[in-house]
Amino acid sequence: MQKLCDLIKNNQSFLRKRVLLYAKLHNYVKYTSTLEEAWVASIEGLSSALLNAIAIDPQVPEIGVDHDFVNNSMASFGAIEAQKHRERGVTLEMFLGLMKYYRQSYLDLIGESIKDQEQRKLYLLWVNRFFDHNEISFCSEWTAQTKDTIISELQLASRKLTNEKNKYLTIFESVSTPAVLLDAENRCVNINYAAQQLFKEDPQFPGSVYYAKLPAQQEVQNFLPWLTNEFMDFRWSDKLELSIEKNFAPPNQGMRNFNIKFHRMLDVSNKFEGIIILFDDITEFKKIEEQLRHISFHDLLTGLYNRNYLEHESLRISNGRLNPVGFISIDVDGLKLVNDNCGHSAGDTLLITVGDIIKGCFQDSDLVARIGGDEFAVLLPLSDEKTVLSGCRRIKEEVAKHNQIHLNMPVSISIGWSVGNLCVNKAVDKIIVEADRLMYTEKQGNSLKYAALFKERLTKYGQDMFKRPD
Repeated sequence: MQKLCDLIKNNQSFLRKRVLLYAKLHNYVKYTSTLEEAWVASIEGLSSALLNAIAIDPQVPEIGVDHDFVNNSMASFGAIEAQKHRERGVTLEMFLGLMKYYRQSYLDLIGESIKDQEQRKLYLLWVNRFFDHNEISFCSEWTAQTKDTIISELQLASRKLTNEKNKYLTIFESVSTPAVLLDAENRCVNINYAAQQLFKEDPQFPGSVYYAKLPAQQEVQNFLPWLTNEFMDFRWSDKLELSIEKNFAPPNQGMRNFNIKFHRMLDVSNKFEGIIILFDDITEFKKIEEQLRHISFHDLLTGLYNRNYLEHESLRISNGRLNPVGFISIDVDGLKLVNDNCGHSAGDTLLITVGDIIKGCFQDSDLVARIGGDEFAVLLPLSDEKTVLSGCRRIKEEVAKHNQIHLNMPVSISIGWSVGNLCVNKAVDKIIVEADRLMYTEKQGNSLKYAALFKERLTKYGQDMFKRPD
């Protein structure tokens, strides 16, 4: 009998699928559980009782004329199931009818798996007698109760079911995530209170849709016209669930961003087919996400791009499709001099001023970045030598204009530049090295000149140095 035991233990999935197939074929699913786990539990319970019976006595359990079904361990499963199903309002005929297909599933397993005729005959007889014991035990327990007892059990079960329904309805209405339930014909059959507040200008009260005399039955294209295309794409796909992001302006609100989840009903019986849609408002999260993205790629002081973004873009254009690429290296002269004599707030003002000057010399498509304490850079895709030199000239001209107007805020910068074709004879880092080399050469002379200019202006303006106008 060990082979029979192993066969049953190793084929629980086969048994579950086969009995569910029979239940669907003969419409027993009309009154059975929708969740797969319930069918798993029923097969596990039945298999466990069968295996225990074999372990107690491997001989075929024949049925004698004076057989005691009340105190028989093999038949105890049937008695317990009778009590459970009677309380649930299942009729004797209904239970025995479905039990025949549970029996058939086990017989199918044996018939399809055991090739030896004598062995197959023995196993089929054993399983048949096991089911005979339990079906007789079921009937014995069922008929032993009086009519009044059965009515009392049904009344108690009805009250339990009502409380169970109320509990899950309360949970559904209390969930803060808006939820919409659609049936197999894409009609709205229920929405929770959070969804009422989201979609209706005049939401009523929790449970108002469920208890309405004429519950919501609008088709999705009328109820959620702005979501119809995405819903129908999911409806006709083979996906169990799908998440999308979409903007929507609820009544009396501005535009909001939602993470919308479509999920099919988990109903293996196929009697409650439909889709649930959940709406998660992620507007504030997206704002924070955008702020973090901005911070990760921008310099907090000047608002320009930072070194991280420059490296990111350098990698992006390294395939050479935006050749030629120009690079301008810029260093602020005398920042330490300003910090030491006027304070770090004055140094910050100098850096902000330089950043504004450089940014104003280029288009939005050009990348202007602050890449270090006093270092700035400009990355110019699709720019030849003439274009890059023109950019350098504009920067110097704007610095000169600034110094003529803002006498108390002297600015001096050193510039170096380079142009190259990526993936041909230069990488981005090589272009940067060339630009830096020219910049440092120019800086050697500029540092002394700025020190003299700064000393002159400091003597004249004193505490008003690098002071922005109110």
